[in-house]
Parts: sequence; C-alpha cells; structure tokens
Amino acid sequence: MRQNGEVISFKTVAERANVSREYLYRQFKEVIQQLRTAALQQVVTIDGEEVRVRSAGRAATIEVALRHKIKRLESELAEVRQQKMELDRRYERALGEAEEWRSRHQRAVTELLEVRSRLTSYGSS
Repeated sequence: MRQNGEVISFKTVAERANVSREYLYRQFKEVIQQLRTAALQQVVTIDGEEVRVRSAGRAATIEVALRHKIKRLESELAEVRQQKMELDRRYERALGEAEEWRSRHQRAVTELLEVRSRLTSYGSS
C-alpha cells in the first residue's frame, strides 16, 4: 500500500486484508500507527524542492484546489490581456492625436514666423 501511495489507515488496511478493524486494533495497532507515521514523514524531491508525501485523499484535494486556482488565474489573465488590448488602442489613438497637434503647432509656428517676417519687411520699407 505504501509503495502504491495508498492511504494507510485502519479502514483501508482492514478492507485490503478482508478483516475487521477491531481485529487490526487488537492485533496490529502499533504496526499500523508506525506505518501511518512513517508515511507522513516521507519526503520526495520535486523540481529540486523537498516536499512531504501526502495521502491520496490529501493529494486529490490539493489537485482540485490547484485546478480551480489555475482556471481562476487563466480567467484573470484573459481579462488582463483584454484590458491591455484596449489600453494599446487608446495609446495608439492618443499618439495619433499628439502627432496631429504637433503638426498643427508646427504649421502655426511657421505661419507666425512668415507673418513676422512680412511685418518686419513692411516696417523696414
């Protein structure tokens, strides 16, 4: 059971051995408790990090929680991408408007310099 990563409890051992839990409590209580304790103390290395081995039930609970979290994060990511696209569009629009105002300003400055030049030439004549 331990090698297969199965939960070691009085119930699971009794079911596997086809005996009553009462029998196990009377005859093998200490052995089963030691096996359970040893199973809880086991450590495996995953991606360079030591992690305690979990029971199948606990692992399944964690897996479900992580799957929900992944779905939530994927949804948030899609929303953020949508917001980024909208902000990119607004940015491009603002850049276009800024370019338009810059060219208008440039034309106005050019016209002003031309008018000044004409006024100066009228004043010298």
